[in-house]
Amino acid sequence: MITAEHKTRTVLHFTPSVGGGGAEMMLCNLVKEMSGGPWRNVVVAVSTNTRGSQAEKVRETADAFYDLDSNALLRPALFRSLHEIIRKEKPAVVQTWMHHADFVGGLTARSAGVKDVVWGIHTRDVWRSPGEGKFKSTLFRSVLRMASHRVPRRIVSCSATALRDHEIMGYPAKKMQWIPNGICTERFIPSIESHAQTRRELGLALDAPVIGYVGRFHHPVKDIANFFTAAAQLQLRVPAAHFVLCGGSESDLDASAQKAFAAMPRRDQVRFVPFRLDIEKLYPAFSLFTLCSRSEACPMSLLEAMSCGIPCVATDAGDSAALIERAGFTVPVGEPMALAQSWHDMLSLNNNARAEVSSEARQRVMSRFSISQTARAYQSTYDELLEIPEPA
Repeated sequence: MITAEHKTRTVLHFTPSVGGGGAEMMLCNLVKEMSGGPWRNVVVAVSTNTRGSQAEKVRETADAFYDLDSNALLRPALFRSLHEIIRKEKPAVVQTWMHHADFVGGLTARSAGVKDVVWGIHTRDVWRSPGEGKFKSTLFRSVLRMASHRVPRRIVSCSATALRDHEIMGYPAKKMQWIPNGICTERFIPSIESHAQTRRELGLALDAPVIGYVGRFHHPVKDIANFFTAAAQLQLRVPAAHFVLCGGSESDLDASAQKAFAAMPRRDQVRFVPFRLDIEKLYPAFSLFTLCSRSEACPMSLLEAMSCGIPCVATDAGDSAALIERAGFTVPVGEPMALAQSWHDMLSLNNNARAEVSSEARQRVMSRFSISQTARAYQSTYDELLEIPEPA
C-alpha cells in the first residue's frame, strides 16, 4: 500500500534539453511512465529550443516543469536558478542526465542539501561541447572522474558497454548500475496499415525494398558517410532499393556524408525526412532498419524498430549487438562493404525466415526493454537510496 507520505516524494530531473537525442527521449518516456505513481516528477531543462513540441509533451506529464532558457550550462545565473528550484521543490532525489548536467546538477543539488544524487550516463565517452578545446575537454574528464567519487550516491548507465568504459575511466564501480533504456511497446507495434500509409506518403511502392535510418545527421559519430557508401554498393546489386533517413535534410549532412551521397548512382531513391512526433508510423514502412554508428550506448531507435517487428542491421557499436542478438545482423564499425552485404542478406530472406526475425525482434523488446520495466528499475533505485544511510 502506498502511504500519503510516500506519494509526496519528489525526484527532480535535470537535463540539458528535452529534445534531440536518445537520452532526452528516454527521460520523456520515463516521466510519462512514472506519472500517477508514488513519485512526483519535476523536470528542469537548460533549454527547450531543440524541439519545442517534445517539451510540450513533457509539460503534460511532469508534475512540474521548468525551462531555464539558457544556451550554456556553466553560468553563475544558471546555478542560482537551479539552486532556487531545488530549494523550492525539495526533491528527495535529484537525477541528472548526461555528463555536463551530472556535474552542474550534482554540485548544485549537494549545495542545496540534497544528498541522494543519481548521475545518468548515456554515451560511452565524454563528448566535447561545441567550440570546446582539447585541454578543456581533458580537464573536464578529470574533474568528472574525481567528482564521481564524492557527488553522486548512484551512477546509472543505460548501456552495459558504457558502464565498463566509465569504470576504466575511473568512475567507482561500487556506485555503478545498469538500467537499459526502455520504450513503449504499446506505441511501437507492427502495423500493416502504417506500412501502407507511410509508403504512400513517401511515394514508395508497397513491395519496394526500403532501408531506414532514424537519428541525427550532423554528429560525426553517427557516420552517415558509411551509410551512403554502403547504399551505393547495394544499389549495384539491388537497383530497386530505396533509402529513408529521418532526422534532418540533405543540408544537415557533414562534408564526408555529402561526398558519399554525391557518389551514389541513384540519389533520387533517397528520401530525407525531418523528425516527426508520430515516428511509430514510420518504422513499419521499412524493410529493415539500420544504424551505421562508430559509437553507441543503448540506441533507442534500435529498440523502437525492433518493437515494430522490423529486422535490424547495425554496426557493432555499444550495446547494439547485445540488443539485436537473433533479430538481425551486426557488422564491424566503419566497413560499408560489410554493411551493404548484410543489408542484401536481410533483404534476401524468404517470407518464413523474415517472419521469424520479425517475431524475435518484437519479443526481445517486450520481454527485456519495455518502459514499464525500466521505470520500475529507476523507482527501485530511488526507493533504495532513501532507505540506505549515506556513508560517513
